[in-house]
Amino acid sequence: MQERPVYLDLTKIRLPMSAFSSITHRLSGMYVFFITLPLMLYIINQSTSSKSSYEKLLIDISSISFFSIIVFISIAIFWYHILTGIRHLIMDFFHIGESLNGSHYSSIFTAIFWIMSSIILFGYLFL
Repeated sequence: MQERPVYLDLTKIRLPMSAFSSITHRLSGMYVFFITLPLMLYIINQSTSSKSSYEKLLIDISSISFFSIIVFISIAIFWYHILTGIRHLIMDFFHIGESLNGSHYSSIFTAIFWIMSSIILFGYLFL
């Protein structure tokens, strides 16, 4: 009889793409709540407090700096959370892509669409 492992080595487990998409959807939700939301509230505060702070914010976001990269990453993660949420809603409400193959291909499509749209957004904002 083979002994069961005492610990779970997550580096040796190969998750299906749909499980990876589901886990990253939850993680991105935590990032959005704890990082993106306060960051966007700060940006709204700075953009509405005075004209000079608004102009400084525009310069900070439009130039490539640590702050603008954090803003871009936060927007990209929020966009990923929205896309995977829509994917889950389509699967739950319309029963499209509920099969193993359907969920696999829809998660791949969602990831590719997110990467491509984030690259386009990055190019539009910074180049």
